[in-house]
Amino acid sequence: MALKYKNQYNVNYSPQEVVISCGAKHTLFNLAFVLFEEGDEVLLPVPYWVTFPEQLKMVGATPVEVDTHENDHFILRASALREKITPRTKAIIVNTPNNPTGAVIPPEEVERIVDLALAHNLFIIFDECYEYFVFDGNEHASLARFASKARHLSILVNTASKTYAMTGWRIGYLVAPQEIVKAINDLQSHSANPASISQKAAVESILGAQDSVKIMISEYEKRRKFVVKRLNSINGLTCSSPGGAFYAFPNVTRFLKGSGVTDSLEFSRVLLRQAGVAVVPGSAFGKDGHVRISFATSMENLEKGLDRMEKALAQI
Repeated sequence: MALKYKNQYNVNYSPQEVVISCGAKHTLFNLAFVLFEEGDEVLLPVPYWVTFPEQLKMVGATPVEVDTHENDHFILRASALREKITPRTKAIIVNTPNNPTGAVIPPEEVERIVDLALAHNLFIIFDECYEYFVFDGNEHASLARFASKARHLSILVNTASKTYAMTGWRIGYLVAPQEIVKAINDLQSHSANPASISQKAAVESILGAQDSVKIMISEYEKRRKFVVKRLNSINGLTCSSPGGAFYAFPNVTRFLKGSGVTDSLEFSRVLLRQAGVAVVPGSAFGKDGHVRISFATSMENLEKGLDRMEKALAQI
């Protein structure tokens, strides 16, 4: 994994700065346990991946929510983070491309976040699990690009699951300062460790030919355009175009007014009952009034699901 970042960003990491875990979720779980304790605050952009706040709460830390905005494509801004910093703030969580919104933070904004972290001596936990899933000419700006100025505060989290469709193989990895890596190794030695055959497969996928990745991203871009166009054509729905990842995050607020559908959870239940379509309520990500739709499936399934969804919503 050190070689991956050398090849991509010309940054030299040693094996003592790398940990391999059973998926990115395991990696983040380990991080929460070695970095945080009761009284610590961690800045968490909203919407967030559902596991982030729960892992922080498990160790007694407080997730401090930082809003992003639909009219700004849910991009995390350093100015919003700055307003939430207190003497107890210990870290910033950054997830780009984002789950659930697909937001991609521009390089200049990532650098502003890095400068903010440096000014306040805050760790940056940088989740880049969807690093290759960027569309419309967007650029993924890895935290590794800023290693020369913030290496001692930089924690990179990644996985083989998304880019290489290896979800069941359970390989996640982390690049971080040696003292953090040592603490995680001590902790992980008493829990679960990734299987050797999974590690071998991940090395081959990450360091091998990447032609299949380009083909896959091209296909996902087609699906994204189709899904966003169809969602915006459904009366009552609006959906900004995600800059990355493989999720759409449409606004369903108009269906929550006077229809008996009280929130995004009930909206999701209605879709499941009436249309046989499964979406994830925005409330799970800290943003009610939206739902998350994955387009990591075939065009045939997407067409069928959106047809059913449109028909069901016409009756609400």
